[in-house]
Amino acid sequence: MFGMRQTLSYRLFKNILTSKVTQNSILLNNGNLAPIKSYENALLNKNTILLDNKSKPGIYRWINKLNNNTYVGSGINLSKRLSEYYNQSELKRNPRPIHAALLKYGHENFILEILEYCRADELIKREQYYLDLLYPEYNILKHAYSLLGYKHTPENIAKFKLKKVSQELKNILSSIHTDKEVSKETRDKLSLATTNYKKNNPLTPEALANITAKTTEREGVAVILLNTQTNEQLEFPTLTKAGEYLNVKRQAIRNAIKRESLVNGLYRVSEKK
Repeated sequence: MFGMRQTLSYRLFKNILTSKVTQNSILLNNGNLAPIKSYENALLNKNTILLDNKSKPGIYRWINKLNNNTYVGSGINLSKRLSEYYNQSELKRNPRPIHAALLKYGHENFILEILEYCRADELIKREQYYLDLLYPEYNILKHAYSLLGYKHTPENIAKFKLKKVSQELKNILSSIHTDKEVSKETRDKLSLATTNYKKNNPLTPEALANITAKTTEREGVAVILLNTQTNEQLEFPTLTKAGEYLNVKRQAIRNAIKRESLVNGLYRVSEKK
């Protein structure tokens, strides 16, 4: 047994010596990644995951142990970003493929890897590197922080055509547009009808991406983030996208522009002229 351990250790050491180092991660000759950290059971290791990665920017990967499907993401504060994957209400509210998979299979059937730690201003570039390298199945958008290349599937186009708004909801909406004053009873009916419609007709990830794209085209305010330590700049099409990158609300980005204050004590935000 001791001799076997020595042989395995030697092989691993030899692989690392002849491997390609990518930032902090290691790409072995067999094409596999040697992550910085790996948590075999994402459920049992939840507290360790959040503690280990507090305030660290970097790239992570979820791996489904049952079907080997993967997801690659990044966060300026990995602990805060990863904690969102343990929030059941958030997983149900925002039905992305990785969220649906975590709900279906359970965190205990996922491995969480930290592929690398990097500077905050390098996150987009490094995330794109791994998207191109690994082709993760759960990533519906193949460009980091972008909708570039996104297309609806024929199945979802068919679903959109089949969705119908009930006559009751149509009548309520019509009354709101035609009446100057709307009674509380009508408002309550609208709220209930809208809730029921959303419950029975949840948005697909593709639909959510399409809404984001249309909103960006119609109302998007492009913003620039300036790293006050490195003087490097990052550009985002909307306040929302900038907020997602920094793990803050859209309003926090807007307030930072108005008050000329820093976000996370590091980034200065300005509208792109």
